[in-house]
Amino acid sequence: MGRAVLERLAAEPWPGRIVACRRDAERGAEACRLARVAALASGAGGAAGAGEGPLPAIEFERLDVTDPNLVADVVGRTRPDLVLLTMSLQTWWLPALLPEQAAAPFRGIGFGAWLPLHLPLVLAAMRSLAAAGYEGPILSAPFPDVTGPVLRRLCLAPTCGVGNVAEMVPKLRALAAERLAEAGDASATPADVEVTLVAHHALLSAAYRRQQVPAPGQVPPHHLRIRRGGRDVTEAVGAEELLLRPWPLPGGAAWASLTAACTVRLMRAVLSEGETRLHAPSPDGLPGGYPVLAGRGAVRPAPIEGLKLEEAVRLNERSHRFDGIERIEEDGTVVFAERVRSAMTGTLGFDCPRLAPDEAAGRGAELRERFAAYAARHGADLSAGRI
Repeated sequence: MGRAVLERLAAEPWPGRIVACRRDAERGAEACRLARVAALASGAGGAAGAGEGPLPAIEFERLDVTDPNLVADVVGRTRPDLVLLTMSLQTWWLPALLPEQAAAPFRGIGFGAWLPLHLPLVLAAMRSLAAAGYEGPILSAPFPDVTGPVLRRLCLAPTCGVGNVAEMVPKLRALAAERLAEAGDASATPADVEVTLVAHHALLSAAYRRQQVPAPGQVPPHHLRIRRGGRDVTEAVGAEELLLRPWPLPGGAAWASLTAACTVRLMRAVLSEGETRLHAPSPDGLPGGYPVLAGRGAVRPAPIEGLKLEEAVRLNERSHRFDGIERIEEDGTVVFAERVRSAMTGTLGFDCPRLAPDEAAGRGAELRERFAAYAARHGADLSAGRI
C-alpha cells in the first residue's frame, strides 16, 4: 500500500518533497529509486527531447514507529505538512494465499478478525507522533473504520482514514452514468453523477463480490443517494441494485492501486487551500465512512441531506458486527463476535475474545506467528506478501 501511494505520488507535479520511511533501509531505498525512475519513464520531470527535468524530490528515512525518539528526530528534521500511515504487522491480503481448504474457515467471519495485526503499529505511531509534538494532518490506511474509533477513545485519532467507502463511489458513478445513458440521458458521464454514501468497510465485500447478490440480512446498513445535475435519481437508476451488482476486481496486491488512487486524491485535497467534497473513512475517529470536506489541513464530515451525523454514526456502528466486531468499549477495548473467536481458535489456536489497546502489540505478534505456522502446515508460500 505504501509503495503504491509512493509510486503514484512520484508522478504527480504537486507534492514537492516526499519522505518515504521504512524499517528496512535497503528495501526502502530500493522502493524510492523505483518510484523515481518509474515517474521519469512516465514523463514526469520533463518530456523527452524537451529538456530533462529534475528527479522527483523523493527521500528515504529509516524509521521504526515504535521508537518515539527516532520518530521525533525524523519529524523534527523533515517537518512534514502531512503524514500518511500505511504500516501493518502483516499484509492484509495474505490469507488469500492459503489453499482453498485452509482459507475456507476464515471466509465470512469479517475482516475484524485480523485487527490485532493492524492496530498495534498505528497506535504506536500515533503515540510517537504526539510525543514528537507533531500537530499536522495524519491519514491512516490500516482498517480505519475500526482502528479510528479505538484511537478516538484514547484521544489519539488520526485526522482521517483512507480508502474503503471511497473505493465504492467510483463503481456507483460509472454504473449510474451507464444507466442514465440507457434511459435516454445520452450526455451523462461519471463526472455528472454525485454520490452520497455512508458505509462501513464491511460493505466492500458486498459491492465487489464475484457472483450472487447477497440476501438483505447479509448487507451492512448504509445510506445511499445519487444525484445528476442537482436532481435526485436514486430510484431512477436503481442505486441499490447498482451497489450490489456483482462487479469483481483483482484482489490481493493489485487492489492497492485503487486504494492508492483514493489516497492521493485525499492527500492533495487536505493540503489545498479550498475544500473538496470526497468520501473517506473515520474522519476524526468516527466509525465507518462518510462524505467529507477535505482542505486546509483538515477533514470533516460533509452535511448529508435527510440524515443527521449522529444517525450516520449509529448506522456505521451497527455495521461493525458485519466485520466481526461486536462492539468497541469506552476504553478502546474491542469485543469480537463469537464467529470470529470460534474460527480463530479452531484454526490457529488464537483465542482472543477481547482486544485491549495496550495488549494489541503482544496479541498481534502472536497472531502473526500462529498464522505463519498454519500457512506452513498447509504448504502455503507467503513470500509474495513480502513486497
